[in-house]
Amino acid sequence: MGLLEKAESGKTPKENTKKKAPEKAPSKPIVKTPAKPPVKVEKAKKESRFSRRREKKESKTKPEPSELPSFPDGFESPTSGQMAFRRFIDVLVGYGWMFPVVGVFAWGLNFDATYIIIGGMLLYLGNVGFLPSRFNRTVGNIVSRTKFVTSSGNNASWAYTFLKGLNFPFALIGLVTALTMLSDLSSPLGESTGSAIFRVIGLLLSLPLFFDWLLTRFSMAKRGLWERVFGGVWLVRSTKTGSSKGWLKRLDQLSDYAEKRGLLSEKEEDTVNLD
Repeated sequence: MGLLEKAESGKTPKENTKKKAPEKAPSKPIVKTPAKPPVKVEKAKKESRFSRRREKKESKTKPEPSELPSFPDGFESPTSGQMAFRRFIDVLVGYGWMFPVVGVFAWGLNFDATYIIIGGMLLYLGNVGFLPSRFNRTVGNIVSRTKFVTSSGNNASWAYTFLKGLNFPFALIGLVTALTMLSDLSSPLGESTGSAIFRVIGLLLSLPLFFDWLLTRFSMAKRGLWERVFGGVWLVRSTKTGSSKGWLKRLDQLSDYAEKRGLLSEKEEDTVNLD
């Protein structure tokens, strides 16, 4: 009856004014990342004395080719003609007297060559000793217009020219000693103590020549034994001796003649620089 009365009166039951709350979106599942293992801090090991010394040795780097004695600044390299002509003149002045003496003895002539030998030795000593100490040049240097300088640009010591000039006699003595020992294989050092001493000295004199050739041939800087001993020595171009007189003027005139003849110019096939 109550419902009928409400319908008749035109009243409807009250609507539920409360709105439903919107449904929440399903949350993503939480993925747990595995925890990183704790980093172990290793204590620095104590370095031993041996390891420290080894590191110091390794830190010392080998010198680069550019650090080796280099060609001096402000100079020009000589031509192949200058190098060959200088070598020819110095050999002629220093050892030219030997060829006639050897030729006379080869013919079996009875000839006293004492004065020629003494004069030749004085001429040799003057070329490799006196002239370099006075003018910083040999006869070959004056005629070919060259000179020897160090890597710093200073004139090379006369001792360099003197010791470098001994290569030829040392090679000759070593060759004669080697041939003598090969001819007597039964007793290479000789039968007496005196002969053994002379043969050992002859072999020792050939050692500087051997090391000079070895360093010139296979070293990185292509510098020989005496070039290294005197701090790097180079053959460079030079000019005339200047206001020269007497025999120096004659040598300057000879250099002019060699230049006109093209003997000081560059050759097609370069010769090996033996300085």
